[in-house]
Formats: sequence, C-alpha cells, structure tokens
Amino acid sequence: MKYSIIPAAALVMLSGCASIMTSDVQTIQVTTNTGKAVEVSADGNKSDTPGSIQIVRDGQDKVIRTTATGCAAETPVKKSVTPAFFGNIILGGLLGSTTDASTGKMWDYADSVEIQCNN
Repeated sequence: MKYSIIPAAALVMLSGCASIMTSDVQTIQVTTNTGKAVEVSADGNKSDTPGSIQIVRDGQDKVIRTTATGCAAETPVKKSVTPAFFGNIILGGLLGSTTDASTGKMWDYADSVEIQCNN
C-alpha cells in the first residue's frame, strides 16, 4: 500500500497549473537557412540572427518578421499544448484548465525557427 502512495504523491507534487509552472515569456532561437545575418522582430522585440528573441506566452499565433532582402518577410512560429496543462486538467479540473487557457500559458512555442532566404 505505501509503495503505491509514494508515486501518487510524487505525481501530485510534480504536476501543477501551467500558469504557475511556465514563464510569461519564451526565448526562441532564430537562424536563417543560409547562415545570413538578418535583423528579426517579434512581439515588439528585435534581435539579429543567429540569435534568440523573446516572445510573450499568451496563446496568440506568433510570427518572426524580417525586412532583409531575399528572405521570407514572415515566418510563423509553431505552437503546441504544454504538458503541464494536461496534468492540470486531471488535478485542477475545469477551474485550473480554464485559467491556463485564458492566460495563454497552456501553449509552448517552438524552441527554434529557421527563416528561409535565397542564396
């Protein structure tokens, strides 16, 4: 009996609300397919490639933009549901999962984005 309580207790302690478990921002690594250095922007932040840029974790679709000649002007950032959200559905029920959905913190964005440029 005590051997089944330990894993259950660990599960409860390690799971939690995605709103608490995730940061308000996420850092994305940005590169170009040619290695070309370009200036990029997203969510009002600017950076150069290769490098990283921070976006707000709000559930909105994100786009990395550049005005560099020969490069795609906009590159979408893929997003997926964070695993912490599923733990919250099980443990937190409707209230916890609704909070995660309304804050946008139920979403993880891609860790890296590659901008397509001509040679």
